[in-house]
Amino acid sequence: MDQPGFRCVGDYKDCSQVQPGRTVPRETLHEKRIMKNRFAGLLVVLALAAGLPASASAAGPPEQDRQFVEAAARAEASRIESAEQALTKAGDKRVRIFAERIIEDHRPISQELTVLASDAGIPVLADAASSSPTRSFDNLSGNAFEHAWLDAEAKAHQELIDLFGQQAEKGENQQLRTFAANHLASLRDHLEIARSLGAELPRQTSSD
Repeated sequence: MDQPGFRCVGDYKDCSQVQPGRTVPRETLHEKRIMKNRFAGLLVVLALAAGLPASASAAGPPEQDRQFVEAAARAEASRIESAEQALTKAGDKRVRIFAERIIEDHRPISQELTVLASDAGIPVLADAASSSPTRSFDNLSGNAFEHAWLDAEAKAHQELIDLFGQQAEKGENQQLRTFAANHLASLRDHLEIARSLGAELPRQTSSD
């Protein structure tokens, strides 16, 4: 029942907020509900327009994709840095040609990865090559360097094949999955060349 001197209209429940003799129109309450519903709907539309479910719009990139990008970026930078060192320290022409091919093949891969990672919201560190193992070759030269470098490249490319293969199968970002699958053949070629050259190249000893 309405309190004396107060008038409650429609769904207005708090009669204490209505001044004596004043009526709260049904239209006002209805308009408030409409505005509230429109605002909620707008949030859903904005989330869908961003390509994300409304409940996951604030979620970060999937862990599998993030780990792949970080590991691949470090490996690609290391391969380029290592090949550049081989160009200056290797004496065998075949080794230098292989080093040139690694640079020519891996530099575009690294650049493509940076673009795709940015699109996926995954940052790529500028000092990705800081953990490069090339420093371990600083005291080597000639034949000793060539074999050490080829062995390292064979191991590194096998690890890259495993990394890219896992992303091609389990990655959640479709562009990164396609990227990984597309470059597996090139990585396998590099692995085969590194192994073949390592087997063909004579191993010289200190007494030779």
